[in-house]
Amino acid sequence: METDTFQKLLTLMDEGGLTEIEYETEDARIRLSRQSGASMVSSSIPTTAPASQAAPAPAAPTSSEASSPTEDEDIFVFTAPMVGTFYRAASPESDNYVEVGDSVNDESVLCILEAMKVMNEIKAECAGEVVAILVKNGEPVEFGQPLFKIRQS
Repeated sequence: METDTFQKLLTLMDEGGLTEIEYETEDARIRLSRQSGASMVSSSIPTTAPASQAAPAPAAPTSSEASSPTEDEDIFVFTAPMVGTFYRAASPESDNYVEVGDSVNDESVLCILEAMKVMNEIKAECAGEVVAILVKNGEPVEFGQPLFKIRQS
């Protein structure tokens, strides 16, 4: 099994918001599952297959790795930890979780990302003031896409 096959499977997992995927050919069977932001690889390859075909899959970056400080050291760009649909509130009737100027801490819910009909509450992971909301309500987002700018306190 080629390394690029592993990469394609990981990309498919990220784009689809999947936590597990299984792939089988005549030569091998691979099962990838993601738990707590890490990728786990389980493969079943016949003993006649070359060892180079059993290369491990690279771990997917966690949301804290994907989030990064900008040139302005106290501004933190919070990025999407998964592919999904961005929602600013729990429901259309509810108030938005945060607005520009709001103070947040590492446990504050910033938004919801819906992936495969599952509503995932996304927490700030840092303390500070929301200085920009970079995505519109109901917009699809990609893994690693900037969502918020937070001035860290």
